[in-house]
Amino acid sequence: MFGSELSSALAVWLLPSAAGLIALSLFAARVWASAAALACAATALGAAGAVAQRLEHEAAPLLAWLGEGVAEPVHVTGIACDDARERDGRALLSLDVVSIERQGAPEAARGRIRVAIGGDAPVPSLAQGERIALWTTVRPPRGSDNPGSPDPKLEARRNGWHASGYCKSGRLVATQGHGSGALALAGRLRAELRRRLVRFVPDGPEQALVRAMVLGDRTGLERETEEAFRIAGTYHVLALSGAQVALVAVLLLWPLRYRCASPALQAAVVSSLLAGYALLVGADVPVVRAVLMAVIVLTGRALELDADAANLLGGAALLLLLARPGDCGDAGFQLSFAATLGLLLLTPAIVARLPRLPLRLELALATSFAAQLALLPLLAFHFHRVAPAALVLNLLAVPLSTAVLLAGVAVLLASTLAAWLAAPLGLLAFGAARALLWSGRVVEGVPLLDARVSTPAPAFVVLYLAGLLGIAFGRAGRASWLLTGSMAFALVLGLPESAANGRLELTVLDVGQGDCLVVRSPLGHTMLVDSGGSFDGRLEIGERVIGPYLWSQHVRSVDRLVLTHAHPDHVGGAPFLVKSFGVAELWEGLAPRHDRAYAALGQELRAARLARRAVVRGDVVDWDGVRVAVLGPRGHSPPSFTQNDDSVVLKLTFGRVSLLLAGDVETSGETELAPGTAQILKVAHHGSRTSSGAGFLAEVHPRVAIVSAGKANPFGHPHPEVVERLRQAGAWLLRTDRDGAVKVATDGEGVWLETRTVGPARVQ
Repeated sequence: MFGSELSSALAVWLLPSAAGLIALSLFAARVWASAAALACAATALGAAGAVAQRLEHEAAPLLAWLGEGVAEPVHVTGIACDDARERDGRALLSLDVVSIERQGAPEAARGRIRVAIGGDAPVPSLAQGERIALWTTVRPPRGSDNPGSPDPKLEARRNGWHASGYCKSGRLVATQGHGSGALALAGRLRAELRRRLVRFVPDGPEQALVRAMVLGDRTGLERETEEAFRIAGTYHVLALSGAQVALVAVLLLWPLRYRCASPALQAAVVSSLLAGYALLVGADVPVVRAVLMAVIVLTGRALELDADAANLLGGAALLLLLARPGDCGDAGFQLSFAATLGLLLLTPAIVARLPRLPLRLELALATSFAAQLALLPLLAFHFHRVAPAALVLNLLAVPLSTAVLLAGVAVLLASTLAAWLAAPLGLLAFGAARALLWSGRVVEGVPLLDARVSTPAPAFVVLYLAGLLGIAFGRAGRASWLLTGSMAFALVLGLPESAANGRLELTVLDVGQGDCLVVRSPLGHTMLVDSGGSFDGRLEIGERVIGPYLWSQHVRSVDRLVLTHAHPDHVGGAPFLVKSFGVAELWEGLAPRHDRAYAALGQELRAARLARRAVVRGDVVDWDGVRVAVLGPRGHSPPSFTQNDDSVVLKLTFGRVSLLLAGDVETSGETELAPGTAQILKVAHHGSRTSSGAGFLAEVHPRVAIVSAGKANPFGHPHPEVVERLRQAGAWLLRTDRDGAVKVATDGEGVWLETRTVGPARVQ
């Protein structure tokens, strides 16, 4: 986020600078000069506000108390900021900390913590505003430290939480009654309305859709359902936004107009009820934006003022950013306002170029097309995907989502006024949700409709936006359309893969407690060695960590994926990578005879119809001038179960420089490798005590040793004894848990490396 990392002293100087720019805009002789001065003033004020938000966040006592993390569980009491949401077998909950007890002693540690609750025990129903006590570990926000990955500290600051925690079981969670205030009241009301929908709408993913679209309650949405709507490009219907708020406003206005209430009374009553509705459904950015716009429109009508819709949208954005300047960098904020602005500015120009169709379908097509045009660069940047099917599927999803909302509201009204009607209306809501669900899943299994793209180049985005502005304001006619279309194709196709630079490059990614190595050949081709595991126990490591890195480097295809052995921390991202990056060949060791985990992995990879090769010691290939030699495993009968010593061990030699990638091989297996010397060593088994023996290190004699391990991992990797052995061997130790992603490059003579902490450096 621009400006958030500026010093407080510089932020103070931005305020008078902004005042001067505003004054300059008032006396500027030309409109463009005035607009430029106002834009600069807004940027300065936004940067100063972002600094203030950062300083406020960093002043939380919880951050000072936490330090690097607390290993043992502590007893936390707090107020739930939202309803607990179940995801991947865990309940996720945000708490405003009231007190923390550590070893029986209270600690001064106020702040907000996000807790994941695991285990098989059922988690009690936890609603916003409830007072909750639980036992949890507490640690600073963590994420992957790779190029192209989100900054976990920045994300935590935007979301307002200071730490994350893990509670081992629902048995360690207790509710202590409801809190007070508007949020607690909204939580209790939402819980009651949820119970009514659960009672009268049949169970299943359809019921979860009804709850999400009526109450903003997404606790029951399955990952598969959400992914289907993302592929279809209709994910927006799952989030309460402008369409739902407009419908609620109409329903509220109708009885007031029927009773001939004055515009002032209409504005006061409906604005108050819409504010309550925003609290009830969770007050996410889209619904708050829509409510603000509705309140401004109603107030303007009461005062008999005219208003431009785009100006109203800008006013809503300004009010939100005054409260939370950091939201300007949030994907949800950007998508919400970009889609609405696209509808306002682009729809008229698109409608003008379409023939009139029955039922005014040209208007529906134009709005769908306008929203997709506005969102294209944001979807490519934040999510690395575009959804061409959305142009058509929105024609179904939008009216169906309206039907789900109306039927769901009718169920709630009937449950209060005419209970005998609630069950039939629940069936109607279920049917509408079933049709909506079908509209989202209709494109499943059609890869061409799930286009994944690399990070867009800034020049393409600027030219694309210039074309959109030309379309919106009627400038340059066909030239604007041609520019927009050509840049849209450029955004989807992306930049060509990184040009060959004549160097062999190895990047050891930060994937937590796992391995993923990205190797680029001197001719620019890509090989992956392992694919990570589960970064925090629930993330899909391929989609959330490895894929974004590859897309940020404009990698669209992979020559070879090497899975050293079928342990979860090495193969977790393989299915996603095979599906999304067109892997040409898979290398693996000998398949074990009885390993169920390996059999399950094999099923997923066989479904991809991928060329697979079992490699053993002695296999050698030439890869763009790099000698790739397999040092392990031995060529013997398949093992019963996957062991660390069954790892595929590779030695890559380019010119006079060698890289040894040791998988998870242990000391018993190291004695059989005969590796010879290698300037670069990827340390085996995350720096475990059972690997990297003194004799092995003496033979390899590495100049640089790289450990891939998770931050504060429970295994103590890398082990202090291994660290000492590497020091005695004269190796420069780099660690992903401390240094982030580690990149090493060689031209066959010299060796260069780069990390976040070290920066670029030459080794030899």
